[in-house]
Amino acid sequence: MDPRNMDKKGLIDAATKRIFSLGPRDLASALAYENMRYGLGKMIYASDDLEAFCVFGPDATITRNVGRWDSGYGYGAIIKWSDKGLYFPELRPNACGMVLARIDEMPSKERVIEGISRMSDSEISLDGVRIRPDFGHGNHFFEFYSVLESSPDVEGDLSKEGNYVLLHGSAPEKKEEFYAETRETGLIETPLGPVSVLDGTAGKNYYKKWELLKDFSMRRRELLLKEILGEFKVVSNLVHQGLFARNEVRLGCYDAMQNGNGRCGLLYPVALRWDLPLYVFKGRENLSEEVIARVGFKERAESLGIMDRLKGVNILPHGGGYKVDVEYTKISVVDTGKGRHFILRGAKPASSVSEMIETSQRGVSGFGEMVIMNPRELPYDYRGMSVVEKTMEYGLGSPVAKLQPLMTFKV
Repeated sequence: MDPRNMDKKGLIDAATKRIFSLGPRDLASALAYENMRYGLGKMIYASDDLEAFCVFGPDATITRNVGRWDSGYGYGAIIKWSDKGLYFPELRPNACGMVLARIDEMPSKERVIEGISRMSDSEISLDGVRIRPDFGHGNHFFEFYSVLESSPDVEGDLSKEGNYVLLHGSAPEKKEEFYAETRETGLIETPLGPVSVLDGTAGKNYYKKWELLKDFSMRRRELLLKEILGEFKVVSNLVHQGLFARNEVRLGCYDAMQNGNGRCGLLYPVALRWDLPLYVFKGRENLSEEVIARVGFKERAESLGIMDRLKGVNILPHGGGYKVDVEYTKISVVDTGKGRHFILRGAKPASSVSEMIETSQRGVSGFGEMVIMNPRELPYDYRGMSVVEKTMEYGLGSPVAKLQPLMTFKV
């Protein structure tokens, strides 16, 4: 059926068939899946074909970016669509990534604090743009490590005698310039709501602007390290959020084969939480046909004619993702002209006085329903080892090192 002739239900059904999730069975993953049906459905309508599909990794989760969420997208996912020169700026690719580097000696916390403070007051710039450090913004951070374990084949990059630093960040100085495309472009009205689309010359210029943003963001991360720590050796500096091709976006995940060029020797840091080790992986071509069959994707992928494309997604998470810290188990959606309302219910009430006493710190013995439009204000934490375990179980990468956090800066 022609997508332009589909109603709201038809688009939701088409999108649902084209979402493949390796995510955990938790509320954050479920919310991301529910929301993605709307974003992908709008992309299907705008593209006027059924080529678009989405793969969630084992870190599938919400996005706390309200604009991206309201547009219908989750996080920890790859989205691919037809190569017609169409771009969807509401995906908000921001070139966020992480640089992992080796340093000669571990600095004192006082030196780091002074360095960050000095940068905040300085006029340091990159390409004529004044740099504003954001080590404490959102889930960005600055962290130091020693090596707990490493494979012999990465000893040259991750020696046990070395000291290491990881900086997680994007390019907030360019944010408004790039995100403005979501407001300035024309809209296509769909049964699921409007969607911003760029094509033709505007689309080509948008992709060129993305490439400049990616380059700026990578150099910015290294500049921050240089200004605060002095000399260092880059182990890896990789983007995990942005356009990885003209018809592919990755939201919070790496390309495990570095854009399909066969370079699987790169090292990919997977950062979980400040209280857990940093894991470093080598990329691996995925998904394998065995995994696709084991998780129940094979029949659906073959019926949609995307089996080969699914085998080449090469997804690898960059972290654990948000975990929503409430106990709702059921979600329903009411879609209105004012947006999507997510109704959360199914929390298990206390069954005994003793259980009420044990959970009394919450102040209630059970939960009523909750209705939200975006999950930004929900209480959250970060997932832990389960994401690394699933990454290995699904063969998404090969673990080659484990690093012990020593100092974490959120300032």
